[in-house]
Amino acid sequence: MHVVQQVESVTVFRADGGHQLGRETQVRGGIPNVFGGVARVRAALLAVGIPGNAAAATFVDNFDSFNTAVWSCEYSCPTVDDGVARFNLKPGAAPDTTGSWSKIRYKAKHFTSGKFTTRFALSGRPKQAVWWGTALWSGAGSQFNEINFGYTTSQSFTNSQLRFESAKAGKVTSLKVDTGVDIYDGRYHTATLQYNSSSVSLYFDGKLLRTITDTSVIPTAPMDLVVGPRLVTGSEPLTTTFTQTVTSVEVT
Repeated sequence: MHVVQQVESVTVFRADGGHQLGRETQVRGGIPNVFGGVARVRAALLAVGIPGNAAAATFVDNFDSFNTAVWSCEYSCPTVDDGVARFNLKPGAAPDTTGSWSKIRYKAKHFTSGKFTTRFALSGRPKQAVWWGTALWSGAGSQFNEINFGYTTSQSFTNSQLRFESAKAGKVTSLKVDTGVDIYDGRYHTATLQYNSSSVSLYFDGKLLRTITDTSVIPTAPMDLVVGPRLVTGSEPLTTTFTQTVTSVEVT
């Protein structure tokens, strides 16, 4: 049996549909197994043409187990089984509570550049306001720094569209991006955020979709890598479970 010890603190930065750090749950008691199966993950990523994947990854997690030495959880951890991490938001749970918020944050390093690839799938799109995605984030209040892809499900984009954003000290560029596929049909996709001080790019299933080059919105401060969904503050509770499933996270 996996024993979990939780230590909680509350820090709230954003109340819109983007990433918001809330209650961070530090979890202890997991068994590190991050690098097992790296070859399998790399082969799968090469199969879908992740850009520049020939470069050696500095970190790969294929979720054979949940490594608490690497990840901390916000409100609730994903369930992890046989290479699949399921971030479940439960029906009836109010926003900003356990059950309506499930994210993980990489603890080992803060980033000022890099390439961040997530292989993920989504369950059916809810009418309520759920933000899902992957983000790099730091800051406080209006002076936040962020790069992300994802979407708030209650908004008006179609099922093939998502939001790609870059923000520096609160100044934001937010782009509508069409992936050409139904994101909410349960099929797996790979998305990559790649950035340095002069550009931020979004790749989806190996294809470059958009690049931001306005340096006034490209963050240079160190940021945390965060993965997973939450029910947006102020939303009605879900009526059915929403799940963001992740099978790998790779940093290069």
